[in-house]
Amino acid sequence: MNKKTYLSEIKNGLKGLPEDEAVIDEIESHIEHHLFHSFQEGMSEEEAMQTLMQAFGTPADIVSSFKKEQPVTFRAFLMFHLFFNSALFAGGIIITMMHAWLESPIVHAVWKGISVSVWLILAAYMIYWVLIGYQGVREFGKHGEQLVLHTILICMVPNVIFMLVFLFHLIPVVLFQSLLSSWFVETCACATLLFPLFGRMGCYIGRRQLA
Repeated sequence: MNKKTYLSEIKNGLKGLPEDEAVIDEIESHIEHHLFHSFQEGMSEEEAMQTLMQAFGTPADIVSSFKKEQPVTFRAFLMFHLFFNSALFAGGIIITMMHAWLESPIVHAVWKGISVSVWLILAAYMIYWVLIGYQGVREFGKHGEQLVLHTILICMVPNVIFMLVFLFHLIPVVLFQSLLSSWFVETCACATLLFPLFGRMGCYIGRRQLA
């Protein structure tokens, strides 16, 4: 295996990891340094590559070691927030159904607590989208911003579906009458459209923390 193939396999294996370009540049620098000393000792390219692989391992070894060091992957980040946001909606649907069909003092108390806290819940929910941006940049550096936007757009799907279902009265509005005023619904609709902006705010805060 020559140097070009060696580096190419490493680059392909590390593509998509946080700060992959910086990591690849660092690895390439170490490889060049090692080969330079090998050539200084009079080794041929084949001999130099053999000593290189003995010292650094195969491209697969290097890629595997770097991937093990990553606490969070792009996919894990996206799936976690998609699951979390979907779980919030599922929980809301379950509570709504229980409130509509069950005569339970506990359910009634929970519903009443939610009813008087909708604005606080909305504020906390908007902060959550800011935190997605912050976490994305803190975990993945400059590559995190694109991931954050991608994650937010995917996670918004349940929000948009619910908004359309509610606005077009595909479910009985009476179920939410004590919970959602028209003013609150309009505010939620506007907030939903601003989720990407909230994410970018989080990215900005994350960049400032890293600076």
